[in-house]
Amino acid sequence: MPDPTQTEAPRGLSAEALRLLGSLTRHLQALAGLAGLEGREAAGLYLRGALALGVSLLFLAFGYVFTLVFVALALERFLHLDWIWIALAYAVIHLLGTLLGVLYARSRFTTPVFRATAEEIRRDVAALRPPAPASPANPVP
Repeated sequence: MPDPTQTEAPRGLSAEALRLLGSLTRHLQALAGLAGLEGREAAGLYLRGALALGVSLLFLAFGYVFTLVFVALALERFLHLDWIWIALAYAVIHLLGTLLGVLYARSRFTTPVFRATAEEIRRDVAALRPPAPASPANPVP
């Protein structure tokens, strides 16, 4: 009589298919959990950064407007320049600043966010690839 405390792995195609399906399900759940964890971390990081950036931009905008008005009035009063030339100079300076800002942002936002998930998926895909067939140029040991 077999010992009931020891369970033998079921045999047969349907049992193996169920084990494979269970294994794939657990693997996909682990990947989804990793993506969820990284997503929450990234969301928190970006939310704090966006909030700090928003407040900083608000203060910067007020300071900037007051500085522009001061410089425009000073130039008009002391150098007797027309307002049109002051506005043109401001426009050129702002266009150059915008160009530099766009180039900087483009260089900073090219780094991937989900590095651990991408690395895990790369390892999974590499493990699922079949081995290269043997050829005269590439003999199998």
